[in-house]
Amino acid sequence: MRKVKRIFFLNLILLAFVLGFFSQINYSKAQVEGESLAINKNFQFLEYSQKIGDVVNSNSMNITIPSSTWNLTSMEVNFTEVKLGQEIITIEDGNDDFEKIYKSYKAWAVQLNITEDIILFGVYIYGFKSLLDPINPVYVQINGYNKNFNIPNSTIYGQPILINMNNSALWYLQKFPEPVPLPRGQYFLVVNGTSYVPSDNSAYSWFLNSTSIHNLHIARYYSGSWSDQGIGKVFCHKLIQRRDKSFNPEEINISIQVDNQDYPVPNTGYFNISNVNLSTDNNTFFNFPINHNQTVEIIFNATYSTKFVNIQYQQGSVLIENGEENLWSINFTLLKIYDNYSVKFHYPSNWDNLEIFRNDVNVSSDVSIDPIEYIIHITTNLILNSDNWQIRASNPRTEFDLDIRRSEYNPGQELRFSIDTPAPSGNYTFVLYNADHYEMEDAQQIISYPLDDTFSFVLPTHSIEGEYHAYVYFFDGVNAGVETASFLITIPFTIDPILLFMIILTSALVISVTISIVVVVKKHKRKAEAYKEEIFNKCMDILNLNYIMVSEKKSSLNVYEQVFTTQKLDPTLISGFLAAIHSFGIELTNTDEKTQTIKLEYKNSKVLMSEFKDFRIVIIMNELPSLKFFDSISNLALDIETQYSRYLENFKGNIDPFQGIENLLKKHLDISFLYPLKIVKTGKTKVSQTEKTIIGRALESMKKNKQKYFYTTHIMEIKTCDSKDIEAIFNLIDKNIFQPVI
Repeated sequence: MRKVKRIFFLNLILLAFVLGFFSQINYSKAQVEGESLAINKNFQFLEYSQKIGDVVNSNSMNITIPSSTWNLTSMEVNFTEVKLGQEIITIEDGNDDFEKIYKSYKAWAVQLNITEDIILFGVYIYGFKSLLDPINPVYVQINGYNKNFNIPNSTIYGQPILINMNNSALWYLQKFPEPVPLPRGQYFLVVNGTSYVPSDNSAYSWFLNSTSIHNLHIARYYSGSWSDQGIGKVFCHKLIQRRDKSFNPEEINISIQVDNQDYPVPNTGYFNISNVNLSTDNNTFFNFPINHNQTVEIIFNATYSTKFVNIQYQQGSVLIENGEENLWSINFTLLKIYDNYSVKFHYPSNWDNLEIFRNDVNVSSDVSIDPIEYIIHITTNLILNSDNWQIRASNPRTEFDLDIRRSEYNPGQELRFSIDTPAPSGNYTFVLYNADHYEMEDAQQIISYPLDDTFSFVLPTHSIEGEYHAYVYFFDGVNAGVETASFLITIPFTIDPILLFMIILTSALVISVTISIVVVVKKHKRKAEAYKEEIFNKCMDILNLNYIMVSEKKSSLNVYEQVFTTQKLDPTLISGFLAAIHSFGIELTNTDEKTQTIKLEYKNSKVLMSEFKDFRIVIIMNELPSLKFFDSISNLALDIETQYSRYLENFKGNIDPFQGIENLLKKHLDISFLYPLKIVKTGKTKVSQTEKTIIGRALESMKKNKQKYFYTTHIMEIKTCDSKDIEAIFNLIDKNIFQPVI
């Protein structure tokens, strides 16, 4: 009986020891300083621009704009040279006969009676051509008028044109290459075939009206001279003309239509309208119809000045951090549009410490900042195309009360807290960190208005024991703040009666299983420690890099090299030195039939040289790297061999094909970790809270150093190389959120 009791208590003690062991290895107390949350927000900017232009010889007024989002706010127009447009004047269109232009009667003409100054663009004549084409050209032209004999004189106005006519009896357009100015007076319209030769049997027939009401002369060219053929018979013709006269706008009731409303134009020709906000209905131009009381279109010249406004949205962010003021930042690019282009931004009234940067240079003193109306005005003289602008500001954190009802919870229980709202609208973001200071999965939640009395979150059943930290971030678009609260999660020790019975019956099995669990836990702990050590070694290996060289073995010439230190190195000397001592007694770190890697110390540096089929890799470091680094060199060499073997085999000194080796170094040795880095918008890429913290540090580093880039060494503790921070940086580089600027 005593033996049974001894076994029972022995197993009970053993079970308590095992449960106590698990409790101890999971418990950790974390510091929660410096956690932050970046929230994106679109800010409204107003773009202003002025377009000045001319309209020349036009019958309409169209003004183009950069895009359909621009609205017209005012317009000034000055009309000049208002004239009637082209019109067709029919002189004679009836016909009952025709005359021929051929080898006998080589030309015919009809009198033109011009009663006011005109610009003649062309004429229509009615006729047809024989099936035969003329040997020599036949022209249509305007000649002067011989008053003594009522025949054409030798003066020709404008440039004669080849006759346009075919085999059907129709009206045919004869268009002059340049408009012909004709002052008021008498002229002749001539169909000129004086180049006809006796052997030419072609002919042109020009219809006329034998009973015309017009008292116009017609003339004929025969046997080398013109003769008057009398009046009353007139050839069919129409004039395409424009009266060469300017009108006052009021004389012909000119008005301009703006937004479906007509505005009369005074005789001065000056028109203006302001205080409008006119859109284009998704077009990229404005059309302003010009109305008048004439039966033909008018043409005019004009100068105009128009002003436009456009609303654009630029993405910015606020960095909310416990114990610090909120940091606001807006990054944007400006493209100058037309003349007097400027930008206004109405910033929140609670912003302080405003700073404006152009291409990373502080230009706050040059920018107009109105602290009464809270307007930033970037004027046209400061704007050059494609400049990168940034607005920075800060404001105090908004405080509010966060009340967690209890200070201690068990896994699976419901965490409940209440919030005393600081503003009538906005959102809260709840983030929970466990005892290891990692953001808990699915623990980040958005709490929107209207708020319930309390907010609840069910703690995961697998929660580890320790101190937890809840962060609640407030943001309403203008105000922001964060409050924190801590509580403990404890795992109670209980023994179920059935479990106790099983322990008694299977004490040997419990001991065996207990030992196995302890082994598994220790193995898991060793694996976690190994992973942290691997991350640490990877960081130190990269930071120890000074120089990488890839050379072709036969010539010993470098095909690629990269320096990671400010200390000057002589690659040729190093290459020759390494080649010379290659055959001496050097410690081999790895050898096989095809390659060997040797290491040596030279002054205060550690030199690694790896030999391959056609090339050699030389790496200079401050300290010898970890064993994992040698595996990376092997993988690097394999890719170089795969991608560049044909260039190495035929190498004659051209190193251009080898520039892509840099991408292989980024892939295998993670050298991007050493580059100056910029921050690219995360978009929809998911980032952890630790990664958000690292992004916040990077933003703060750039602000502090007044640069558009940062180095990883600026945002991490070099001496400790915290594995969580290092892993987050590598992840952000892999996600292309941190990108090299070179």
